Amino acid sequence: MEKFALEIKNLNKYFGKVQVLHDINLQIKKGEIHGIIGPNGSGKSTFMNILFGNSVIKHSGGYEGEIIVDGNRINMDSPQKSIKCGMGMIHQEFTLLPEMSVSENIKLTRENKIKSTEKILGKNLAYIDKNKNNKEAKVILQKLGFNIDADLLIKNLSVNAMQFVEIAREIDNDKLKILFLDEPTAVLNEEDSTKLMKVMRDLADNGMTIIFVSHRLHEIKEICDRVTVLRDGHVVSQYKREEMTLKKLTHAMMGYEVIKTKREKRENENKSILTMKNFFVNMPGEDIRGIDLDIKKGEILGVTSLSGHGKLGLGYGIMGLFPYEGTVMMEDEIIDVSNIRESINKGIFLIPDDRKKMGLLMEHSIEDNIVFSGLYGKNKFLKKSMRLFKTKDKEKINDTVENYIERLEIKCVNKHQEVRQLSGGNQQKICIARALCMNPKILFLLEPTRGVDIGSKEKILDMIIEINEKNNMTVVVISSELEELKRISDRVAVLCEGRLSNILPPNSSDEEFTLAYTGEGEYYENQEASNNN
Repeated sequence: MEKFALEIKNLNKYFGKVQVLHDINLQIKKGEIHGIIGPNGSGKSTFMNILFGNSVIKHSGGYEGEIIVDGNRINMDSPQKSIKCGMGMIHQEFTLLPEMSVSENIKLTRENKIKSTEKILGKNLAYIDKNKNNKEAKVILQKLGFNIDADLLIKNLSVNAMQFVEIAREIDNDKLKILFLDEPTAVLNEEDSTKLMKVMRDLADNGMTIIFVSHRLHEIKEICDRVTVLRDGHVVSQYKREEMTLKKLTHAMMGYEVIKTKREKRENENKSILTMKNFFVNMPGEDIRGIDLDIKKGEILGVTSLSGHGKLGLGYGIMGLFPYEGTVMMEDEIIDVSNIRESINKGIFLIPDDRKKMGLLMEHSIEDNIVFSGLYGKNKFLKKSMRLFKTKDKEKINDTVENYIERLEIKCVNKHQEVRQLSGGNQQKICIARALCMNPKILFLLEPTRGVDIGSKEKILDMIIEINEKNNMTVVVISSELEELKRISDRVAVLCEGRLSNILPPNSSDEEFTLAYTGEGEYYENQEASNNN
């Protein structure tokens, strides 16, 4: 009889009277990479939370069914128990400590101690061997193909760098047997995702079992030995690698055929709405190094780069979230983008890439989130009371929120539901609704489709085109997903090493984009020449 690394038998889960998982059965072999896919709300996160003993499961009534690890039936009621069984998990939300360094996070609870102090003071009070910790942290990061200063504080890292630190922390554990990866590539571009795929295959070849949750179906098809498809809490399909096609996976996951968004070519005004001249941004790992860029009124401009080459620095720099130098002009008027309020008042708004930490008030309602920036940033949704004071215009707030829930097809119980209870796609729609309340002249969207399923992704891309055309809004989409940018953009700006490498039409060849990514674009060469003069 074959022994499995992990067996799931008749797994059920209820939240109150609502059943969210229905008789899940699964057998995963040692050294297998097993994919779990499904649309937002299909039960993937609940399934992973059960397997890792997340406290939210215990506090909501536990689960029904059996979890068997290496032949032993386990009551998975705490993360400590799952760790003891040799499990590790990379969560969608980072669990790093921002005020600690990269190496301190990687070696947390597994620190090396200075032997001489350990003999005198005991293991718990012994001094930490920082040099050895740094060395081991660097080795594990290099194993991932990611070179970064191990002394840097987590809070100063880009999101993709944080993801590699999370992964490094788990695989540094020599007792690890089963690794759960919940959307690990959602914050990574194609280059870094490829690095991670190689690491996953190497780990599996050495006997580690990997459960891989992803919305990127081409990655599932490329790396997984088998895949299980969840929909509405049910297992609807299972496929071996040789049986997988993108069309088959998409249809099984969504229950219908997904039509990809593509924008019709159109002529835009040649007038600039925002101009950057010799623009520098000091964002660790995402520096911008003196670019000149004109953004045309009414266009959708795509901006992309390899990981760490500046695309995020451009977005955050233009909102003054990191120190900048150079000149920024809005409709021929020089503005100080270090003053966020001034940028907003001039008509610039940004939706960040990390919506849960920077874009949303997770414990607050849908209503609070949609009107927050308009209410407190522009004093919208206020009415005069007794001619002296201004109070919230509850009727206007209600009408606005209900309108956006209907218009953007936000799936929710009602406007009072907490945002943390919604799927990633619906959370992103709320970010967009908040931006639309501000009615900006130019909207920056950072990684707008990150961490959402293929159906929600197409709806968000449709939405970007719609707000650009119907609201006559200039939109800058900063993304690692080149294929998406080519489908919706009028032009695509490619950065390399913090400089503008090239601006290409969306129908340019893969070869032209590859050259631009690697710094062989005409803009990059011109900047290099001017810097050398």
